[in-house]
Amino acid sequence: MGGLGGDDSGHLNHLYEDYSLTFGELKSTLASVINSEITLYEKVDGQNLSLTHDPRSHASYAARNKTDIKARGIDKKQLNKRYSDKSKERVREAFTDALVAFNEAVTDLVYYQRFQTFDSDQGGVPFVNLEVMAVDNPNVIKYDRNYLVMHGVTRYKSGTAQGRSCKSTFQEITKLINGSIVKSPDSGKVWFIKGPTEIDLSRTLNKGLMKKALKDLAVFMKENHLEDDDTISDYLENQIVVDHLKPFSMTSEVESAFLNRMLDVPGALPTPSIVKGMNPIMRSALSDLARDRRRIVRNAIMPLELIINKFGIGLLENSHSVFVDDGPGQVKELRARVKLAVKRLFKDGNDRTKSVLKMNYDKLDNDVKMITSTVEGVVFSSPLTGKSYKITGAFAPVNQILGLDNPAFAKSRAVEKPLATPLYVA
Repeated sequence: MGGLGGDDSGHLNHLYEDYSLTFGELKSTLASVINSEITLYEKVDGQNLSLTHDPRSHASYAARNKTDIKARGIDKKQLNKRYSDKSKERVREAFTDALVAFNEAVTDLVYYQRFQTFDSDQGGVPFVNLEVMAVDNPNVIKYDRNYLVMHGVTRYKSGTAQGRSCKSTFQEITKLINGSIVKSPDSGKVWFIKGPTEIDLSRTLNKGLMKKALKDLAVFMKENHLEDDDTISDYLENQIVVDHLKPFSMTSEVESAFLNRMLDVPGALPTPSIVKGMNPIMRSALSDLARDRRRIVRNAIMPLELIINKFGIGLLENSHSVFVDDGPGQVKELRARVKLAVKRLFKDGNDRTKSVLKMNYDKLDNDVKMITSTVEGVVFSSPLTGKSYKITGAFAPVNQILGLDNPAFAKSRAVEKPLATPLYVA
């Protein structure tokens, strides 16, 4: 079993979010995707949840955050209580039913299989990270059946949130329950349990648009004096120096420390430690830059993000999810929803809303006809870096636009930050 994620912390990056990636690696990766030399897996539009099973008590438990992990999960009653607010009713129903369905699939196994796979003495409490795709609780893409799509397994030391990815456990679990079809005794709904699902885009992808994006990348590199061995971090650091640090006189050591802070490099010194002892004007100016670093970095990376977004739109053009029956019909509906949202937001939105709308609508070339797919995106493992990445197309801007148009929709989602987990493929 190969790993999507390798030694990653669990966060699945867009290519432009991996600051250690060289531009040569980026170009080679995109070329390999164009030539169908990398196996792609569908990234689904569900809600993230981690589930485990205790073979000693014959019960399953859920987790949405580190506190849940330390408690070895929460049961159905606790899950119901957490999402008891009326605005989260569909989340509650989806998550509790997913927990029940998972428990049905696992308890259908013989005891020794459950014990060998799920017992905490086998290396820690194993939590299966998965996406809950409930018909009655859709996000942007509306799936035709209820699915639990498993990503990976992390084993946690009992009573802590200290975990390690465990490929062997995930391999065993997918072998045992991948393809299971279970009926929830609570709701009567049928759930389909799946592992990572390979997707073939070779017949639908738009190579012309993808190659155009690759040419745009070459132009971007030339304009910014970038070579193949330069990293995305090198590019961002140079942009920050040119656009913001030129007026200041500082040693190379201080500049390096400040750039690490601006890019949130692990282990970077906090801003007060860097600016300590500077004159008040310089200290204040650099502190302001550090507080605004996310916006500054986002603006700097945006040209590269737009290039890769264009590549993603070409990659996913006219493709449809293996979990959707009527792809063309859903595309038509999505176009209508986005068109109406754009019209309403440009008319009634405030300046900030219009700014965010414009940024996202630009990614669609200001045309809803760029929405052609019911695939959220793809995930893959790069043979060059050993890391996992995601490529999305129209989905991200569509999701942002619809969220702007209906803030209540975002409030109805489960709001905790998903637990980091590796993703694995067979």
